[in-house]
Amino acid sequence: MSWTRTLAHGLAEHLAAAGIAVYRPTGAYRDDEVGIVIGTVPAAPARVLVLSLYPLADDVDQADSVLGLQVRARSGGADPREVLDRLDDVFDELHGATHLDLGGALVHLVVRTSSVPMSRDQSGRYEHADTYQLTAHRPTRHRS
Repeated sequence: MSWTRTLAHGLAEHLAAAGIAVYRPTGAYRDDEVGIVIGTVPAAPARVLVLSLYPLADDVDQADSVLGLQVRARSGGADPREVLDRLDDVFDELHGATHLDLGGALVHLVVRTSSVPMSRDQSGRYEHADTYQLTAHRPTRHRS
């Protein structure tokens, strides 16, 4: 499994262990669950957290990398309060967290950098996205 995939999976498991939502790598969720998925916004379940990682900067000499993490939340309906509650739970769990071992990917620090309301989707469900910056240890054969 690649380092980025390990990190994404570890983040999903970490949020699930905190009771914020349910994570199943297969992506199969019941209608009454809030699912965690990686990368792509699915049609179902209605209530979902989507985790998307992307690189921002990689040190050449040291094994430190900075990544962006978008946490996109969708409600089960048109009420934005449900999404705000869920993103507050994610903030409480991640913002300021240090020395996280996420499935073998080591994250030194997590900081929320923005929070943006989004429009409703085609089904009228409210969406909102928070962005985090992760400073992580990512050794390669050229960086130790």
